[in-house]
Amino acid sequence: LRAPKALSPKQIMFIIKYKKIFLSLSIFLMVVSLIFIFAFGLKPGIDFKGGALLEVEYAGIRPEAAMVENAVKKLDINQALVQPTGELGYLIKTLDLSEGEHQTLSKALSFDGKYPATEKGFTSIGPSVGSELARKAVLSIVFVILAIILFITYAFRKVSHPVASWKYGVITIVTLLHDIIIPAGIFALV
Repeated sequence: LRAPKALSPKQIMFIIKYKKIFLSLSIFLMVVSLIFIFAFGLKPGIDFKGGALLEVEYAGIRPEAAMVENAVKKLDINQALVQPTGELGYLIKTLDLSEGEHQTLSKALSFDGKYPATEKGFTSIGPSVGSELARKAVLSIVFVILAIILFITYAFRKVSHPVASWKYGVITIVTLLHDIIIPAGIFALV
Protein backbone atom coordinates (compact mmCIF):
# COMPACT_ATOMS: atom_id res chain seq x y z
CA LEU A 1 0.00 0.00 0.00
CA ARG A 2 1.16 3.46 -0.83
CA ALA A 3 0.15 6.64 0.91
CA PRO A 4 -2.18 8.79 -1.18
CA LYS A 5 -0.53 11.62 -3.04
CA ALA A 6 -1.12 15.10 -1.72
CA LEU A 7 -2.92 17.53 -3.96
CA SER A 8 -0.69 19.76 -5.97
CA PRO A 9 -1.05 23.56 -5.66
CA LYS A 10 -2.57 23.58 -9.14
CA GLN A 11 -5.26 21.07 -8.07
CA ILE A 12 -5.98 23.03 -4.90
CA MET A 13 -6.40 26.24 -6.89
CA PHE A 14 -8.78 24.43 -9.27
CA ILE A 15 -10.94 23.36 -6.33
CA ILE A 16 -10.91 26.86 -4.81
CA LYS A 17 -11.65 28.48 -8.18
CA TYR A 18 -14.74 26.31 -8.71
CA LYS A 19 -15.81 25.93 -5.08
CA LYS A 20 -19.32 27.25 -5.78
CA ILE A 21 -19.86 24.52 -8.36
CA PHE A 22 -18.55 21.81 -5.98
CA LEU A 23 -20.65 23.12 -3.08
CA SER A 24 -23.75 23.39 -5.28
CA LEU A 25 -23.27 19.84 -6.53
CA SER A 26 -22.82 18.58 -2.98
CA ILE A 27 -25.93 20.38 -1.71
CA PHE A 28 -27.94 19.16 -4.72
CA LEU A 29 -26.91 15.53 -4.05
CA MET A 30 -27.81 15.86 -0.37
CA VAL A 31 -31.24 17.34 -1.12
CA VAL A 32 -32.02 14.67 -3.72
CA SER A 33 -30.85 11.96 -1.30
CA LEU A 34 -33.05 13.34 1.48
CA ILE A 35 -36.03 13.38 -0.89
CA PHE A 36 -35.36 9.71 -1.75
CA ILE A 37 -35.03 8.80 1.93
CA PHE A 38 -38.31 10.48 2.88
CA ALA A 39 -40.19 9.36 -0.27
CA PHE A 40 -39.09 5.71 -0.37
CA GLY A 41 -37.80 5.18 3.17
CA LEU A 42 -34.99 2.94 4.27
CA LYS A 43 -35.76 -0.75 4.49
CA PRO A 44 -34.59 -2.00 7.88
CA GLY A 45 -33.27 -5.54 8.16
CA ILE A 46 -34.68 -8.21 10.43
CA ASP A 47 -32.44 -6.90 13.21
CA PHE A 48 -34.68 -3.85 13.54
CA LYS A 49 -38.14 -4.98 12.42
CA GLY A 50 -38.07 -8.59 13.56
CA GLY A 51 -38.22 -11.69 11.44
CA ALA A 52 -36.46 -14.94 10.68
CA LEU A 53 -33.28 -15.78 8.82
CA LEU A 54 -32.71 -19.33 7.55
CA GLU A 55 -29.44 -20.41 5.93
CA VAL A 56 -29.37 -23.66 3.97
CA GLU A 57 -26.58 -25.35 2.05
CA TYR A 58 -27.03 -27.93 -0.67
CA ALA A 59 -24.86 -30.98 -1.24
CA GLY A 60 -23.26 -31.11 -4.68
CA ILE A 61 -25.44 -28.78 -6.74
CA ARG A 62 -27.53 -25.77 -5.78
CA PRO A 63 -31.03 -25.42 -7.29
CA GLU A 64 -31.92 -22.31 -9.23
CA ALA A 65 -33.05 -19.29 -7.18
CA ALA A 66 -36.42 -19.32 -8.96
CA MET A 67 -37.05 -22.87 -7.73
CA VAL A 68 -36.31 -21.87 -4.15
CA GLU A 69 -38.50 -18.76 -4.45
CA ASN A 70 -41.38 -20.87 -5.82
CA ALA A 71 -41.01 -23.39 -2.98
CA VAL A 72 -41.22 -20.56 -0.45
CA LYS A 73 -44.23 -18.97 -2.21
CA LYS A 74 -46.13 -22.27 -2.16
CA LEU A 75 -45.93 -22.24 1.64
CA ASP A 76 -47.73 -18.86 1.80
CA ILE A 77 -44.87 -17.16 3.62
CA ASN A 78 -45.28 -13.44 3.04
CA GLN A 79 -42.40 -11.11 2.24
CA ALA A 80 -39.73 -13.78 1.84
CA LEU A 81 -36.40 -12.76 0.34
CA VAL A 82 -34.12 -15.42 -1.15
CA GLN A 83 -30.43 -14.60 -1.56
CA PRO A 84 -27.66 -16.91 -2.77
CA THR A 85 -24.75 -17.28 -0.37
CA GLY A 86 -21.46 -19.02 -0.99
CA GLU A 87 -21.29 -21.58 -3.77
CA LEU A 88 -24.03 -23.93 -2.60
CA GLY A 89 -26.27 -22.05 -0.20
CA TYR A 90 -29.18 -19.67 0.17
CA LEU A 91 -30.30 -17.20 2.81
CA ILE A 92 -34.06 -16.95 3.24
CA LYS A 93 -35.29 -13.86 5.13
CA THR A 94 -38.94 -13.84 6.18
CA LEU A 95 -41.28 -12.37 8.72
CA ASP A 96 -41.34 -14.13 12.07
CA LEU A 97 -41.89 -17.90 11.72
CA SER A 98 -43.33 -20.35 14.19
CA GLU A 99 -41.40 -23.57 14.84
CA GLY A 100 -43.88 -25.48 12.67
CA GLU A 101 -43.44 -23.05 9.77
CA HIS A 102 -39.67 -23.27 10.22
CA GLN A 103 -39.72 -27.08 9.97
CA THR A 104 -42.08 -26.99 6.95
CA LEU A 105 -39.83 -24.47 5.18
CA SER A 106 -36.70 -26.53 5.88
CA LYS A 107 -38.41 -29.65 4.51
CA ALA A 108 -39.72 -27.85 1.40
CA LEU A 109 -36.21 -26.60 0.54
CA SER A 110 -35.00 -30.20 0.07
CA PHE A 111 -37.41 -30.62 -2.88
CA ASP A 112 -38.39 -34.15 -1.79
CA GLY A 113 -34.76 -35.27 -1.69
CA LYS A 114 -33.85 -34.04 -5.20
CA TYR A 115 -31.60 -31.38 -3.70
CA PRO A 116 -30.58 -32.49 -0.20
CA ALA A 117 -30.27 -29.40 1.98
CA THR A 118 -28.70 -28.99 5.38
CA GLU A 119 -29.70 -26.16 7.65
CA LYS A 120 -26.62 -24.09 8.52
CA GLY A 121 -28.40 -21.67 10.81
CA PHE A 122 -31.74 -20.25 11.88
CA THR A 123 -32.26 -16.95 13.67
CA SER A 124 -35.57 -15.51 14.79
CA ILE A 125 -35.89 -12.01 16.21
CA GLY A 126 -39.18 -10.75 17.59
CA PRO A 127 -40.49 -7.28 16.69
CA SER A 128 -40.18 -6.05 20.29
CA VAL A 129 -36.47 -6.92 20.33
CA GLY A 130 -36.07 -5.22 16.95
CA SER A 131 -37.70 -1.99 18.12
CA GLU A 132 -35.51 -2.01 21.24
CA LEU A 133 -32.41 -2.39 19.05
CA ALA A 134 -33.56 0.50 16.84
CA ARG A 135 -34.11 2.73 19.88
CA LYS A 136 -30.69 1.89 21.28
CA ALA A 137 -29.04 2.46 17.89
CA VAL A 138 -30.52 5.96 17.60
CA LEU A 139 -29.53 6.77 21.17
CA SER A 140 -25.98 5.54 20.52
CA ILE A 141 -25.69 7.71 17.41
CA VAL A 142 -26.79 10.80 19.35
CA PHE A 143 -24.22 10.13 22.09
CA VAL A 144 -21.44 9.55 19.53
CA ILE A 145 -22.26 12.83 17.76
CA LEU A 146 -22.12 14.72 21.07
CA ALA A 147 -18.84 13.00 22.00
CA ILE A 148 -17.28 13.98 18.66
CA ILE A 149 -18.34 17.61 19.06
CA LEU A 150 -16.98 17.72 22.63
CA PHE A 151 -13.70 16.06 21.65
CA ILE A 152 -13.08 18.41 18.72
CA THR A 153 -14.04 21.39 20.89
CA TYR A 154 -11.43 20.30 23.43
CA ALA A 155 -8.78 19.47 20.81
CA PHE A 156 -9.12 22.85 19.07
CA ARG A 157 -9.63 24.94 22.21
CA LYS A 158 -6.37 26.89 21.62
CA VAL A 159 -7.12 27.50 17.94
CA SER A 160 -10.34 29.35 18.50
CA HIS A 161 -9.54 32.61 16.76
CA PRO A 162 -11.45 33.65 14.49
CA VAL A 163 -13.70 30.55 14.71
CA ALA A 164 -14.96 29.18 18.03
CA SER A 165 -13.66 25.65 18.70
CA TRP A 166 -17.15 24.11 19.07
CA LYS A 167 -17.92 25.18 15.50
CA TYR A 168 -15.18 22.85 14.24
CA GLY A 169 -17.06 19.99 15.89
CA VAL A 170 -20.36 21.00 14.31
CA ILE A 171 -18.69 21.31 10.90
CA THR A 172 -17.23 17.82 11.34
CA ILE A 173 -20.68 16.39 12.08
CA VAL A 174 -22.15 18.16 9.03
CA THR A 175 -19.47 16.64 6.79
CA LEU A 176 -20.06 13.20 8.33
CA LEU A 177 -23.80 13.57 7.67
CA HIS A 178 -22.99 14.55 4.08
CA ASP A 179 -21.01 11.31 3.68
CA ILE A 180 -23.86 9.25 5.18
CA ILE A 181 -26.90 10.91 3.57
CA ILE A 182 -25.82 10.53 -0.06
CA PRO A 183 -25.22 6.73 0.07
CA ALA A 184 -28.36 6.31 2.23
CA GLY A 185 -30.37 8.12 -0.48
CA ILE A 186 -29.01 5.70 -3.06
CA PHE A 187 -29.98 2.72 -0.85
CA ALA A 188 -33.48 4.18 -0.40
CA LEU A 189 -33.86 4.40 -4.16
CA VAL A 190 -32.70 0.83 -4.80
